[in-house]
Amino acid sequence: MKRMFFPLALLLLFAGCSFFSKTKNNIYSLDRIAPAAVTNARGTPIAIESVELPPGFDRREIVVRQANHQLDVRSNELWSASLQDLILHTLAFDLAARLPEGMVVLPGALKPANARTIDVVIEDVAAGPEPRVVLDGHWISAGASHREHIAIDIPSLDSSNIATGMSQAMAALADRIAAGLTTSGASP
Repeated sequence: MKRMFFPLALLLLFAGCSFFSKTKNNIYSLDRIAPAAVTNARGTPIAIESVELPPGFDRREIVVRQANHQLDVRSNELWSASLQDLILHTLAFDLAARLPEGMVVLPGALKPANARTIDVVIEDVAAGPEPRVVLDGHWISAGASHREHIAIDIPSLDSSNIATGMSQAMAALADRIAAGLTTSGASP
């Protein structure tokens, strides 16, 4: 009887371990996207002072809008950091690629005393229920507010497509900020 107890206990132990094993997480990041052209803005350096996200979206889990005002929070589909940090970093580097070298103070760098700031308020940034990433918000610089609506169609609501669409939305926002700084007539 003791001979059968040990193999049976070992079998139950292995079965229990696989039952309680943790599901694998998939980690996603936002990619920087190269600009079509670099603008010719000149003047004092600019820094993104703040990025504000809608309540409930600054999280590690990927969130997808569903019909009937519901959200699908994907607990095993994660951003590599909080969404606010990813957006700040990606937007700053995308903007730096669109403006002449040295015009953008990157996150973590010492901001010169004469630097102008940009505040970004994102009112909505989400995928779904249609296969599209939508970004609605505005950016403020030198007291002027610029409203933006960006819609990026994606092949499906798969998390990797959402990450690609979000990256494209950040690049489009950087394009619009760079163009706005150039056409406003004011040196940043």
